[in-house]
Amino acid sequence: MNKTKEIVILALLAALLFVQEQALTFLPNIQLTVFLLIVYAKMLGYKKTLVIIFVHVLLDNLIMGSMNPVFMTFMMIGWSIVPIVLHIVKVETSMGLALLSIVFAFVYSWVYIIPNVLVYEMDFMAYLMADIPFEVLLAMSSFITTLWLYEPCKKVFIKYL
Repeated sequence: MNKTKEIVILALLAALLFVQEQALTFLPNIQLTVFLLIVYAKMLGYKKTLVIIFVHVLLDNLIMGSMNPVFMTFMMIGWSIVPIVLHIVKVETSMGLALLSIVFAFVYSWVYIIPNVLVYEMDFMAYLMADIPFEVLLAMSSFITTLWLYEPCKKVFIKYL
């Protein structure tokens, strides 16, 4: 694949990741982010997925108005876990990836607790307890979308890339 085409594809995929998250902001923690990162990591590899994550985190923080290096760093770490783990752990089935998506959803949520506790000086346990319903929602939406949509999206990637 030539460099121009690769840059355009990565930009489009980063835009898709960002737009779906913004479009679903009215639903608390219902998003396709974990699912899309799994698809990207499996189809493009972890290095290209990390580039997409960097662009996504930058856009997300720019548009949402935080641009706080602490939050950006932890968001980058939380989302980067997905492609790095998928590079190390070889899982190919939709069910296996869907089960891993549950883990990714909880790990991202837990990583993101750290900047909230540091910046806002919140009580860790109080934040964790208040966040559990939202973590469960993210895990459920990640599991369902990965289970149902991974194979069809994989076929689309293979066909067009």
